[in-house]
This record gives sequence, C-alpha cells and structure tokens, in this order.
Amino acid sequence: METELIRLQADTSGQDFRLRVLRFQGSGNAASVYIQAALHAHEMPGMVAIDRLIPRLIEAENSGRLAGNVTVLPHANPVGLAQGLNGETLGRFDLNSRVNFNRSFPTKPAKELSGKPASERLKATLIDIAIQSDVVLDLHCDDEGPLYLYVSEHQLGEGHRLARALQASVILTDTSTDPISFDLAVGNRWAAESRSDDARFAATVEFRGMLDVTPALAEQDAEGLYRYLAAIGTIVDELPDLFTEDPIVGHVDAAELIPSPAPGALLYDVDVGDWVKKGQRLAVVLSEPGAHHEEIQSPFDGFVMTRRNQRLIRRGDDVIKVLCHP
Repeated sequence: METELIRLQADTSGQDFRLRVLRFQGSGNAASVYIQAALHAHEMPGMVAIDRLIPRLIEAENSGRLAGNVTVLPHANPVGLAQGLNGETLGRFDLNSRVNFNRSFPTKPAKELSGKPASERLKATLIDIAIQSDVVLDLHCDDEGPLYLYVSEHQLGEGHRLARALQASVILTDTSTDPISFDLAVGNRWAAESRSDDARFAATVEFRGMLDVTPALAEQDAEGLYRYLAAIGTIVDELPDLFTEDPIVGHVDAAELIPSPAPGALLYDVDVGDWVKKGQRLAVVLSEPGAHHEEIQSPFDGFVMTRRNQRLIRRGDDVIKVLCHP
C-alpha cells in the first residue's frame, strides 16, 4: 500500500487541506477500482467500512491475490470536515458557496481550476483520480434508511451484482444524462474522454443511516465490498454464495420525498422497510400540545425507504421517502 497526501490550498491565508489517497497495486490486468467515503463529510458508515476493508486489501496485495489496482479515499472531503458550527460538523453543503458537495461538478480537470474555490478544486481532484479506474463506488448514507444503491439504468445488471455482494435491499435507477451526482459526473467524464464502455461502472452506495455506525455493521459492509471486488475479479478469492433476496428496483423519480405540512415534533407510525397503502398515515406532526395534530399520509402504495433522523422539524421539511409500488 502506498499513501499519497494531496495538498489543497484553502481559500484563506494560513490554511490548507490534505486529501489522503491509499493505492493498492494489483499484479494483473483485472478491473481497477476506486472507492471513496464521506463526500458528505459527516457521513461515517462508509468511512468505518473502509477502515475494516483496508487490512483485507493489504493482505490480498501482500499475498499476490490483488489482480487489479484499488484506490481508496477513506475520507474524500477535508473541506467539509473542517466546517463546524456550535459543535456540529456541517459537511453536506459548502458553507462558502452553499452548494451541496455532491452536486455541481466541474467539467475541467483540477489543474485548470487553480483560481477557483477549494470546494470546486476538491471535486475536480476527486473526479481526476476516480476516472482512472474501471469501477467507481461513492459511499454515502441517509438519515435513516436501508442499504440501497443508485445506478444508471443501463448498468442495472452490474447494479444487481453489487447489490448481491452488499446485501442491498433497494436499487434506484436513473436514466438522466445530467451529471448531478459524483457517480454520474464520473460517467460523464468517461464519455467526454472516450473512456465510457460496458466494462466501466459507477454507483452510489447508501450505507443505511447516519447512526448506523457500529463494529458489526462496519465488518459486514467491509465484507460486502470485499465480496464485490472478488466477484469482479479484482481480488482472487473464492467465496461461498450469499442467498439474499432480490432487491426492490425502482426509478429514482418514483421515490417521493414527502414534506411536513406543519412545524413541530415528528412522530412516525411506520418504519423504514414497511409497505404502505395510499392514504395510510405515515406520521403525525404535533405543533401545539393539546391542539390539532397534522397528519402525513402516503400519496400511493409503496415502500418506506428513508426517514428524517430529526424529530423537531420546520414546515416544508422533507421527512419521509416512499418508493411508489406499481
């Protein structure tokens, strides 16, 4: 394993950021893989999974069983990690530009953005590194949710293989060519540089919820990532098959975020993973104790994908996501 520290100059004097890149050298010509965690800097499940994956990669490299190069960024966003307010890390949006770190990706390489803000140079640097690989996995998590994936619709077959390895319960597909997220921006750069083909694959992995950071889940997710690397031949290892249920598959536009009609305390009636009927009550919002309570109802038959992890909400906050069941 080789470690590279990439220096990113901050936007103010006397500061800079360091991006830690781990490179594992494969001994063959198998698919090369890029894995990053915590692009949203406060999302920890992917980072702790990578911590448990690293010893497996070192052992595979040392024993000659690593057949393809693997590049790992345990924490992909030192800019967001440095952002704090009143004791809380605010790593989803760049506080200077107010742009989501997983949105609005530059189309130019980082070397052409020397005069741009640190957040833009960071995004460009990540893409510059990622597009050198054949497979790109961007590890995230939701507020409260299952293990699920975002994949391009034309790559659904490979998405199923990844879902089996990780034991993901849902795959959301996207037909858009708009490079809105990191995985789609990588695909866009592959296409722009004539590197796009059926052998390349990029996906977003949502490792459950913000609080799902435990030793057991870290081991399980590291095992899932290792299993996927073995499945595509990057690691040479024979593993027993997992007998898992097929994931639920739906288009990303069929997963609807439902806002709260009122501010107050949020009391859920349903859990992540529940199947619900149209008109079924999903939650109650208590604005004034002893007064009328507002209800949130499902707009259609579907599957409860995610819930907000805050229980004090404002009017209009998205509080629950339901995947429409056709």
